[in-house]
Amino acid sequence: MAWLVVLDPLEGLAPKTDTSLALITEARRQGITVDTATIADLFFEHHAAALATDRSGNKQEKRLGDYRLILMRKEPPYDLAFHYATHLLSLSGTLIVNSATALRNFNEKLIALPFKEYMPPTMVSSNIQTINDFILRNGLCVIKALDSFQGISVEKIQENDLDKISSFTGNGSRPAMVQQFQDLVYKGDKRVLMLGDKFIGAALRKPRTGYHANFASSEALATSLTKREQAAVDEIGPWMLKQGIHFSGLDFIGEQLTEINITCPTGIIQIGALDGRDIAKEIVNYFTQLSQ
Repeated sequence: MAWLVVLDPLEGLAPKTDTSLALITEARRQGITVDTATIADLFFEHHAAALATDRSGNKQEKRLGDYRLILMRKEPPYDLAFHYATHLLSLSGTLIVNSATALRNFNEKLIALPFKEYMPPTMVSSNIQTINDFILRNGLCVIKALDSFQGISVEKIQENDLDKISSFTGNGSRPAMVQQFQDLVYKGDKRVLMLGDKFIGAALRKPRTGYHANFASSEALATSLTKREQAAVDEIGPWMLKQGIHFSGLDFIGEQLTEINITCPTGIIQIGALDGRDIAKEIVNYFTQLSQ
């Protein structure tokens, strides 16, 4: 069995905490041949292919269709290079996790909107006055670029901060997301990992400073799901599975769903350490069964 993992350059990844490296290491431990490639290594001539790098660091051309499974683990932002890569992956005829179609169809901010009953007051708009009216109604908010990640391009915003609204929307030419600010973020942003349609673990990411919560700048604390969060998981999980989304991360602040991460969810090492589990093994076993 051979897998291909499409990801960022290996030399830029942190061996002790990177989820992609943990999955590669575990898959190889189980005897699976794992090659890697960046999106720049993907190409098409007669068939979809990649200049794939093997375990020994040797690079050679391989058909994407020769792999049993392709893990798309390129970190955001979702830009045109990422978009075109999903098209090439769709031509492989191979199982892609997460689905290349789903990655094209669902922005990580907008994907949560069908489940608005679990979200804080939220607006998506490019109209400066419409956004400002929303802030007037809901008080202190955060404004987010739709292609941001790890808290990048997320800022607090108050009423009549028209310059900031203009900056985030390109003077009213592109949409941004605005959400009512959740004070409980200072106690932690909860990352909830999903495998298929099932919850597999969570960690509360408590910011060391400020309000931007991610594994890089926060303390990871043990946690569990509340009744409301479990209800959200029970509803969202089956829907995502139908879209071909097999590995995802839901983010909650004070039981309010804020985002759903599907491009490159992280946290298995931190959550596994808190729970005393080998989550990489659980995920590799799931992917192996999925690709049979």
